Amino acid sequence: MTRFHQIGALAAALLTVANAGASGDVPYDRYAGRYAPDIALERYQAGQLGVVLPTYARMYLYTAWRDVMLGARDLKASPGVEHGLTVSVHGRPGGYGDWRRNAPDDVYAGWRKAVSAAAKRELLPPADKDNVATTYRACPDSSYAFAAQTLTDLARRSDATPARLEAWIATQRQVFRICGDDPEVRRPGYGQPKLAAAQPAALPASEALYWRQMQEYQLASAAFYAEDYAASGKLFTRIGATDQHPLRHWGAYLSLRTQARAATYVPPSVSQEERWKQQRAIAQEGPEAAAARAASQQRKVDAIQEAIDRILADASLKDLHEDARAIGRSMRSQLTPKTRFAELSKVLDDPRADPYADDHLGDWRLLANQLLPLSPLRKSAGFIDWIQTIQQCYGYKPEYTCAQEHEHALEQWRRYAREGNKPQARVWLMAAALSGDAMPADLEQASLQVAADAPEYLTVRYALARHYRTGKQADKARALEDAVLASPQLAAAASPSARNLFRQERLAIAATPAEAVPYLLRTPTESRDADSGEKASAKPTGEELASDGQRWLNSGLATADLYALSADKRLPAALRARIAIAAWMRFDLLGQEPQAIAAAQRIEQSVPALAADMHKYQTSNTQERRHLMLLSAMKWQLTPTLTWYNATRDEFAQANPDDVTASMWCKLPARPGVTVEEDTAIEVAPPAPETGNGAVRDKELAQLGALKTATGFVGDHVLRRVTAVPKDPDLPWLLYVVVQSTRGGCLDADAKALSKNAFTVLGKRYGNTEWSRKTPYYY
Repeated sequence: MTRFHQIGALAAALLTVANAGASGDVPYDRYAGRYAPDIALERYQAGQLGVVLPTYARMYLYTAWRDVMLGARDLKASPGVEHGLTVSVHGRPGGYGDWRRNAPDDVYAGWRKAVSAAAKRELLPPADKDNVATTYRACPDSSYAFAAQTLTDLARRSDATPARLEAWIATQRQVFRICGDDPEVRRPGYGQPKLAAAQPAALPASEALYWRQMQEYQLASAAFYAEDYAASGKLFTRIGATDQHPLRHWGAYLSLRTQARAATYVPPSVSQEERWKQQRAIAQEGPEAAAARAASQQRKVDAIQEAIDRILADASLKDLHEDARAIGRSMRSQLTPKTRFAELSKVLDDPRADPYADDHLGDWRLLANQLLPLSPLRKSAGFIDWIQTIQQCYGYKPEYTCAQEHEHALEQWRRYAREGNKPQARVWLMAAALSGDAMPADLEQASLQVAADAPEYLTVRYALARHYRTGKQADKARALEDAVLASPQLAAAASPSARNLFRQERLAIAATPAEAVPYLLRTPTESRDADSGEKASAKPTGEELASDGQRWLNSGLATADLYALSADKRLPAALRARIAIAAWMRFDLLGQEPQAIAAAQRIEQSVPALAADMHKYQTSNTQERRHLMLLSAMKWQLTPTLTWYNATRDEFAQANPDDVTASMWCKLPARPGVTVEEDTAIEVAPPAPETGNGAVRDKELAQLGALKTATGFVGDHVLRRVTAVPKDPDLPWLLYVVVQSTRGGCLDADAKALSKNAFTVLGKRYGNTEWSRKTPYYY
């Protein structure tokens, strides 16, 4: 027996598409939710929006629109199903008619166990040779769970005989074969036709009525899986119309499911290419053909609705009412999508209505994914116009430019403000503030007056901060951002994304290196639960140095300014140590010997693992210090730049000598703003601030940027040292490192010649060493 009726297959298929990941146009950002809020959906639904971004998916933008339209006071009294947004986004837990409540974790193993218990034998073939157990299941999990429970119940009957149970099991196994699960036959390869399975034979009329009726359900299921919807519909209808039928409860509902499946059925013989041709033909059909097709689809919808109404009128089927309504919604969405979209849009355009009743918002989202953007639809409802204005250039290909979208938002806001329509004025003020590169004076003043308890408060404040920065009004930006970062509103939002966004803006307008320090670190949003938005149960990730901070430290400061930050106790000790190391290496590369010695002394005092090397560096002569710096950098994997990986690591371990390469840097930045290893291509952040001694920085960066890659720099140094200090015991290993470093990665134009030279010297001068034996060729 199968229980495919428990799964809303049609709705589930649509839901799968809708729950796909964020659009490729939306950047990945470890520190800001660009596609969805990092706030629990229940709180977000209740008006705790944090900072709403234009790249949010439509579901979240609609919720923001409704929250702002209602405002803090009316939102509390507005209707809204508990967990409504969660259901609209993720679907009902377990699907309609949650069969998972009583199902084992491995439903197929549960089915095999039920067979063994009822038939007093193991289901063949053995589990380790069972094609279904060892690969995947084509039939719904619910079918196995329901079959196992039904078989268990049958085995308890007083009239259950081994022959009757074996007959039921045999029929059910054949049903599963028709569905696509044959434990004894290897599955067809990709592109090969599905294996045909014969319909099970009906029990003879001499068999007891009860057992024939139980098999009747199996026969109907087999016909359904064989895509013979005419036969399965008749059988299910007969089951539902038969008094005292043991499965009468499911008859009408499964007849409805069959009717719905038949209404959208496309034979497997129709190729994908033919389907595309049909879709193109539909898109190009004239008014009369379109009207005729729409009328035909509407007749199917009406017939399905009549069957649903009969189920809803039967109180004995009340546990199936919601499932039946869900089928109706799915059918209207699939068969008459534009009509259904218009109906849902009209409902959702009233913020006082409950958008989660009958999952209106979830159904609208599914259709919007197919139908938007279309200009006529944009004008069909105010919230659609608002969403597409907010999305600007991010979520769709607009008919107008982003500047025109900003002007549209301004016009809408001013219009509603003049008319005294406060809800519409609030949402369009938010849209106007989020868009555009300039903020008119009237919009700025209105934005400043947004109440602190308004759902849009933090979003508008963030928009103001951005406009003040781009408008070169740094003092206004600092005052606003400092107030928000210390505000109870930001604390109550409990949104790392919102806090990180304000920290990004605050860092971008820092006037001095010391002023920038409090805004360098961010809390990753990845430590939040993907479903609820709340903190994950696992240990949360601590604060990290994000890309904008990395870029500023690597190319925005003179080395002396960078070194000064290594003493700032507001930064974690691990980060201070890494900054000191980067400054030490840069001082040495720049030939600033006194400063390099001072940095080595600070590292000696703060990093015990490096103390011996740093002390030796300080006490050595000038000619030897460069060599010791490079030796320590390779041995301990130190770099003159800050990366996400090393910035907060407080562990220092020597590398295996066999694995060491000269990879401390690729090309050092030659000018401010140049990226090194930051994720700036995927993280969206404002430009780094202009701080410290810019003239000295620019001179130093030009000098550092002119250096070869670490491979080339170390290679040249080692070959010179072969002449200057030929008895250095480290030279065989260093020559091995040079050759290994030229295998790939960041290389200079002369890398091949360098590799050959190092290989040749190693073989001629140090051929009787392990390092020469480990270097059979050059690259």
